[in-house]
Amino acid sequence: MSESSGRLAAYNPEETEARWYKYWEDQGFFAADRNSGRPPHVIMMPPPNVTGALHMGHALQDTIQDAINRIRRMQGYEALWMPGKDHAGIATQNVVERALKKEEGRSRHDCGREAFTQRVWDWVEEYGGRILQQKRRLGDSCDWARERFTMDAGYVEAVQRVFVKLYEDGLIYRGHYLVNWCPVDRTALSDEEVDNVVQDGFLWHIRYPLEDGTGQVIVATTRPETMLGDTAVAVHPEDERFTNLVGQRVILPLMNRPIPIIVDEYVQRDFGTGALKITPGHDKNDFETGRRHNLELVSVIAEDGTINENGGAYAGLDRFEARKRVVNDLEAQGLLADVTPYKVSVPVSQRSKAIVEPLLSRQWFVRMKPLAEPAIAAVREGRIRFYPRRWENEYFRWLEEVRDWCISRQLWWGHRIPVWYYVTHEGEVDESRGFVVSVAQPEPGMVQDEDVLDTWFSSWLFPFATLGWPSEDTETREDLTFFHPTHVLVSGYDILFFWIARMIMASLYCMGEVPYRDVFITGMIKDKFGRWMSKSAGNGIDPLDMIERYGADAVRFYLTLVCAQGQDIRLDPVGFEQGRNFANKIWNAFNVFGRFMEPGRDYRCSRATEDLELVERWMATRLMQCIEVVDQNLERYRLNEAINKIYTTFRGDYCDWYLELVKPSKGKAMSTEHIALAVEFFERMVQLLHPFMPFITEELWHRLRPRGEREACMVSAWPEAKHERDLTAERTFSLIQELISGIRNLRSLHNVAPGKAVDVTISLPAGSEVFRDALEANARYFERLARVKSLTAGMGLPKPDQSTSTVVGEIVVHVEGLVDPDEERARLTRELEQKEHFLSRIQRRLQNEQFVTRAPSAVVARERQKERDAQGEIDRLKSSLAMWTES
Repeated sequence: MSESSGRLAAYNPEETEARWYKYWEDQGFFAADRNSGRPPHVIMMPPPNVTGALHMGHALQDTIQDAINRIRRMQGYEALWMPGKDHAGIATQNVVERALKKEEGRSRHDCGREAFTQRVWDWVEEYGGRILQQKRRLGDSCDWARERFTMDAGYVEAVQRVFVKLYEDGLIYRGHYLVNWCPVDRTALSDEEVDNVVQDGFLWHIRYPLEDGTGQVIVATTRPETMLGDTAVAVHPEDERFTNLVGQRVILPLMNRPIPIIVDEYVQRDFGTGALKITPGHDKNDFETGRRHNLELVSVIAEDGTINENGGAYAGLDRFEARKRVVNDLEAQGLLADVTPYKVSVPVSQRSKAIVEPLLSRQWFVRMKPLAEPAIAAVREGRIRFYPRRWENEYFRWLEEVRDWCISRQLWWGHRIPVWYYVTHEGEVDESRGFVVSVAQPEPGMVQDEDVLDTWFSSWLFPFATLGWPSEDTETREDLTFFHPTHVLVSGYDILFFWIARMIMASLYCMGEVPYRDVFITGMIKDKFGRWMSKSAGNGIDPLDMIERYGADAVRFYLTLVCAQGQDIRLDPVGFEQGRNFANKIWNAFNVFGRFMEPGRDYRCSRATEDLELVERWMATRLMQCIEVVDQNLERYRLNEAINKIYTTFRGDYCDWYLELVKPSKGKAMSTEHIALAVEFFERMVQLLHPFMPFITEELWHRLRPRGEREACMVSAWPEAKHERDLTAERTFSLIQELISGIRNLRSLHNVAPGKAVDVTISLPAGSEVFRDALEANARYFERLARVKSLTAGMGLPKPDQSTSTVVGEIVVHVEGLVDPDEERARLTRELEQKEHFLSRIQRRLQNEQFVTRAPSAVVARERQKERDAQGEIDRLKSSLAMWTES
């Protein structure tokens, strides 16, 4: 068939992506329907914060999730990728507060709670959906009609119901405890929201005089400002240095009040002097010590990080300014014995980056141990599987050591705690009458708790609350039953404890079943030097910029390629060029046969398998093998290995070998049968590539043959490795590939001009008649790919004079007229020396009795085969060298 006008212009990602995304949405391909008759496959999107903009972490996670979702849809599942947004309590409130301050010079307190909360809702309405729109640019195929927000009315009901249930089951309680307090955000934080950062600090040694004036106890501390709240000095019961002091009292320096010397096994005798100041109001371990000894709780630091009225002369000072004053005053009074450098672990808020203060506060807590036990069992029993498995150990470690979860936050934006209080006639909360835990206001006049719940308290319900729980509506209940439990959660390890583990606990508690079967943990994105990306470091890469520059398919391809399970990713922007180049390769490959296609014609191969050419039978087998390997990798969530297999099969097998051999010579037509088979192979490759590169594949899918309006690639049937493989054809062509590559290497080595044709003699071992016939029948492969004008093949053929040789297994290839004889003798000598050195290493290993007796028999057998092969190649190299020497 002659060349037609089917040649494509250069690939334009921007035009292609916008058009096909609209088409998919308009056709309703993203929607999931429980009545379809197909089995479900569900992925829950980790809900991005409403304050967020798309970053590389989102792009990576979404690329992986969307690829899995598209694959399952093509495999015949009713695929639901559930989208949503998180209200992000602290983050969203901070954004609106900053805007209020900047635009109007007012605080939230100036507005009042109701008006400020409305402002947050207004902001969410205007900006909250931005990130989901950005996700569309990447190609996310979510069921957008199901989008949920963690402050939706139905979601609010779910949160309140769970709180009430936990309280009624004795798993939520209120109490005065030390909490992680952020003085910038003015709220309590859970342990998981705090990072412990090692910094350079000091160890101050302070003299505490004995009350009776007979001596002193030297106490070491890293936080001298908290001594203002000391209520005891503790020593270890077996520390003989302090035996005679136990039961006495010391005078607390600067505060001038007596405090007791107590014994407690918590004290580390080798820390400092062995005497420890006890400050129950500002240290969690001291708090427990204080409870054991019934010590007074004295809090000296206020919620804003300043010293409060209990700090005496230091009241009103910032805590760090107070530290300086305290140290100066101790030194002035001769009470500072020593100061030494010391590495200090400092608690830092993940969000505000402020140093967190342990403060005594009345908060709401969840008892985690009873919830953690069934969650541990679910993984140990295999009901949930982690990929990679090593993350199970981290999961167990956290849950086995889990502490109670502080869930109350001193914010206005979020889920209000469903606890109600009686009020006095003056409108104040009447603590004497207790409280009522209820979803609705129990009695007129009662007031609701001012605090809101930790954002993660709503997020841990995501897998079932988004599906309508606890609604009693029949339709909703049927949806929940059909789509829950979900199938795989894709997430970074950074929220293994924040979200993944808590969702497992919540689902087991509320639903009686696990929330998902598999957990695929990806690595975290870093820059090419291994540093975390951040605005302050200036090393961030905007995925939208990369999409603008290279196209969404290129971004998705590269992110998938580098996403090895659980391994952090060093992201180099140059890598996106590889994605763009591959997209162009796919586009240009279609042009090879596409320019010969008649518009509107449906090309179908009519030849029987036995009538196909050798390279065609080889390509059919390679394609089946590719599908099989890809399926195996997908089952283990090794998407990087799957895309790499598709890439190498398409670029190497299909383009570099198959297309090069079936395309017509310049100026000649391509036969209908060649076009038809090229289309069929290309069509399968496009389907394999679609989940990873959906836009270009959808475009080319519709150019391959006439399609109906709803015959999209994204809803086509996933290719199956069901056709019979021609392993003989594969072995034969693979050997021809090696021979052609050997000839090419010789040409390259000797700088032979590309247009120069050469004569080749192939000497085969005895009994190679079938392969000789195959070589003769397919001599044109050598002509096309290695510029061979004359090919002679036979058993034991002599080496032509002045020819250059290369060895492929037991076959010797002689190429005439390439080199100077002296240069060829030198090359063969070098190659012989290298091969002899290799053989020597193998033989030394096989002469090692420990290796032969201890190594697995299969390993030893492989080494012996290497020895035989190397000896064979050495013999052939010696023979070739002898021929050149004789000539």
